[in-house]
Amino acid sequence: MISIIDMSCFSFPASIRHKNEDSFLPPRFDGEKLVFAIADGVGSLKDSDLASKLAINAVAKTIDDGLFSIDKAFINAKAAIDALETDSATTLTIIQVNKENIIIGHLGDCRAYYVKDDKLVQLTKDHTKYQELLDSGEHKLRNLRAHKERLSSVLTLALSNKINLKYDLISIPINDLIENKILNILLMSDGAYNHWMLRPRFSTATINTPSAFSNSLRKRIEKNIKDDYTLINIKINVDYNTGN
Repeated sequence: MISIIDMSCFSFPASIRHKNEDSFLPPRFDGEKLVFAIADGVGSLKDSDLASKLAINAVAKTIDDGLFSIDKAFINAKAAIDALETDSATTLTIIQVNKENIIIGHLGDCRAYYVKDDKLVQLTKDHTKYQELLDSGEHKLRNLRAHKERLSSVLTLALSNKINLKYDLISIPINDLIENKILNILLMSDGAYNHWMLRPRFSTATINTPSAFSNSLRKRIEKNIKDDYTLINIKINVDYNTGN
């Protein structure tokens, strides 16, 4: 079975006068599976905060309906967005953890990480113009670097009533990610991880303790807030000798 040892979550708007366009689903058990998610509304479009809330509500409803799967969650989220009368859009990243593997459904530019050797290792790839050009191999990194901030803000995939549903579905054996039966996994919106990437280091104790990591990262972000910022960080024990 899997059990949560430590966890921490936060989600805040960029300012008190600004709607939080991030939404998140805190970790929920679906039988022996653990599910959590983040959606980041596309700020250039109307009702982006509503779009992210609808996507997260669809994930929660999929759990409540039983027989959860990430595919069903994305289909339900797309249906909720399609029902909007405005041209709204959102990202959506869902993580499902069970004894055998971790399944990630990913659309947009939120990021999943896990902790290995006191470092964060990225599990998802951004659906942005910057990443697309980088992957094409047609442009040298030094030529793209000057345009990184602008190109990173342009999404190539989103959950929208104007775009056909397409997302990454990643399955990773849990043995590839755990150390001493422990999995430390994180999910962040860009308003959080952009601050982390400026100086990607904390002490060993902090990076291996979700409550401490959350507190330290939040303090760093709030010195220079640039966007809505959301984090889910969970430390999980995976015990193969207990349960079915």
